[in-house]
Amino acid sequence: MYRLFALMVAAATLAAACALAGPARAGAATCGEGTYAYAGIGGRTPASGVSATIAPTAVPSVRDGHVDGWVGVGGPGLGPNGADEWIQVGLTSVPNESLNTIYYEVVRPGHGDVTRELSRSVHVGEQHKFQVLEVAGRPNWWRVWLDGAPASAAIFLPASHDRWTAQAVGESWAGRSSGTCNAYGYAFSNVRAASAVQGLVWSPFRGIQRFQDANYVLVRRSASSFLAQSIVVPARVATAATP
Repeated sequence: MYRLFALMVAAATLAAACALAGPARAGAATCGEGTYAYAGIGGRTPASGVSATIAPTAVPSVRDGHVDGWVGVGGPGLGPNGADEWIQVGLTSVPNESLNTIYYEVVRPGHGDVTRELSRSVHVGEQHKFQVLEVAGRPNWWRVWLDGAPASAAIFLPASHDRWTAQAVGESWAGRSSGTCNAYGYAFSNVRAASAVQGLVWSPFRGIQRFQDANYVLVRRSASSFLAQSIVVPARVATAATP
């Protein structure tokens, strides 16, 4: 259902970064048909896991397509022989919905894209801890975790071990419409990556990559927290403290 990375990949940028993944960049000045836009961060060193607590800070306003706040690893062209391959988990909202849904998505070569809904009706200010983690002692096998508990089976992602970087990102996809941008706000806290060399030693991202496309903004609060949101924030913002 969701294609959570842009189908247009900035190949030259990825090659220059030695194939360490980041979301593909839409870079459009307006929200045109099919536009993907991002606000978030990525690491620059291979990771064996990524973790963050994410909470909506505003009621989403989605004209077409979807908005998301997620953590994950992998990306377009980063699987075997240049295939698309990734795994991610987080919050999503689509048109005519005032709340977010918790989902995860897996894309891997030779299989259909898999999207699973884990929970519905996530309210503004409601926090959940999301993790994507390589299974200990099983290179290339990954699992989704939600609020400290396993939320998926172990999933085999070939050629992923010690290759992919961690990402924590707010995203909008404009769908088939053009003009008005989708609006969202997501607060990310305790954003951490696990070292692929050191196992489950968690630390803030190293060598941060910033993702900030037109009409969306990244506001860093600390080394491990930030706000990703549209420049035009939905009117009904959270009154409770955000993480």
